[in-house]
Amino acid sequence: MAATVFNVMVIFCAVKLFKRSGDTMHLFILNMTVGDLILTVFCHPNELLIRKHDFLQQIHLCAVVHYFNWTGLAVSGLSLTMLNIDKLIYFRWPLNYDRSMSKRRAALFCLLIWGLSLGFISYCWLFNIVYIHSFDCSLQISLFMSPGKKFYYEIFLILFCVLPVTSSLIVSIYLFNLTRQKRNAGSGGDTSAFKSKVKSLVFIFATTAWTSCSLLPYRIMNLARIHLFTWSELSCEGKQLMNWIAWILIYLLTINPIINPLITSLIYAPYRMTIKKFLVNIPVGNRPFYNYQGEHLHLDSRYMGMQCWMVRKCF
Repeated sequence: MAATVFNVMVIFCAVKLFKRSGDTMHLFILNMTVGDLILTVFCHPNELLIRKHDFLQQIHLCAVVHYFNWTGLAVSGLSLTMLNIDKLIYFRWPLNYDRSMSKRRAALFCLLIWGLSLGFISYCWLFNIVYIHSFDCSLQISLFMSPGKKFYYEIFLILFCVLPVTSSLIVSIYLFNLTRQKRNAGSGGDTSAFKSKVKSLVFIFATTAWTSCSLLPYRIMNLARIHLFTWSELSCEGKQLMNWIAWILIYLLTINPIINPLITSLIYAPYRMTIKKFLVNIPVGNRPFYNYQGEHLHLDSRYMGMQCWMVRKCF
């Protein structure tokens, strides 16, 4: 519930800040947070309920949950990549930034992310490349597909999960070194816009580092499980160890979209201040009293100032 609230608040801040500043970065944050919201508000609660209650283990319900789970992961990962690319263009080619990453072009990139994600995932579902197992509602790869189509799950993992996060981490590390060099050289460090962009890099690096730590290990483990070893050949101790590791990595994967909005709202100053102003302006029963009191204190201070002026005039 708290994760959903924070995701909604980040979406509210992204829309408000984009209208105010026109920074395309907020569009990619909005896109990424919508992907996380799909996971926190729909996929994860339903996965928990399906695992807990047998009567909810319906094939159609599980198919919808898995479909939107893939969609949320794909949109969030690709949006994180575009967020890093946006900052890479600004710091690496600042003179071409306004032309390369205009508002319209950023909006088209966001639509392209949704189009690619929904198109690929819908293709896998419509042509039965993946299906839902009737026993435990798990997602399975069809064994009757042609050899080329059997790799669609690996393609999804690599293109929408592993590569976006890995490339984002590489770009974030590069941007950190680049901005440190620019600061030491003193180029562009006096402008407020440059300082604001540098501060935003802290948030981007934190989000990218957290996503890398929470999402990459489980995906890499899945690829290793498919290609490097066979489950049936493992010993009992090996299977038990792999189960423990898998559950820990699944837990990290589950809390990834929960921590992401917290990082955005607590680390990135514009979002933190916008949320703070929003919470302060929520009407409370005794707030008019404080406003009224504050107004009278302000009038009293002016009255005291007038008294002091009159005393000085008399002397």
